[in-house]
Amino acid sequence: MMQPSAAAPPLRKSAATLALRRGFAALRPDLEVSPAGYVARLEDNLVPGVEPRHFVEDLKRGDGNELGSKFRAVHSSAALVVNSFARFKDEPAHLTLAGLTGFETLAFERACPTGLRGRRPNLDLLAEGPAGVVAVESKLTEPLQPTAPCFSPRYAGQIWDERRAGVWFGAMETVLAQPDSFSALDVAQLVKHALGLARCFKEQRTTLLYLYWEPLGAERETVILAHRREIERFARLVTGGFPTFRAQSYRELWAEWQQAARPAWLEDHVGNLRARYGVSLEDGPAFKPAAAQSPI
Repeated sequence: MMQPSAAAPPLRKSAATLALRRGFAALRPDLEVSPAGYVARLEDNLVPGVEPRHFVEDLKRGDGNELGSKFRAVHSSAALVVNSFARFKDEPAHLTLAGLTGFETLAFERACPTGLRGRRPNLDLLAEGPAGVVAVESKLTEPLQPTAPCFSPRYAGQIWDERRAGVWFGAMETVLAQPDSFSALDVAQLVKHALGLARCFKEQRTTLLYLYWEPLGAERETVILAHRREIERFARLVTGGFPTFRAQSYRELWAEWQQAARPAWLEDHVGNLRARYGVSLEDGPAFKPAAAQSPI
């Protein structure tokens, strides 16, 4: 196992944000970015080929206010999901995700109620098809800022159906008993999504896929290693549960897509995603865009 470099300063969220700004500038040199990292219009934050019609109505239906100003941030996690998956809205059958393909529908910010009162957890993406359901929880720079797991008492006090005997409920109890055991991985959000999926799709093959971004060349950073170790430990904790848990980096996902023979636009799409998000903390973008984007 790789060890963190003792000589390098710790990776901070601000450094990753700056790297993402450099990636944006490489893909869209025609656009200005504010000192805080925001573009003027929602459309300005999209990679070539992605159009508002692919996602705006979905985001309006969600209750996470994803269409507010935060979507215009070049470091927006919601924009990463939209930029990666929106083009598949027209051709969902061509999407490969968590080992499945042949999807019929894709939806952003899909609510999957747990059955408890209060705000419903929103999945970043939900893909449905004859082979099963894949729900995506996506992270950009969030794992670089430690967070403590938090559950409403309602989860332990009001879930009395078959989910209570499942491994996901058991994982929640383990995390509550050892709240310091996870900080880079938002385990509370994953558990809440899983409990919602187990209620909404109990008769279908269902996978909860955790997708995460990493800057290039940061494999030896302490926080990156800690995040990966927490993913591995959490995966063991929920082994055999429903839904099935899988984790994958965006870099790995895009490499899979690059091997696909279709659709025809996918190779250029992956190239643009890598140009935008495949950034190094020191050298800026490591990939060149597949094609220049004309102003929208």
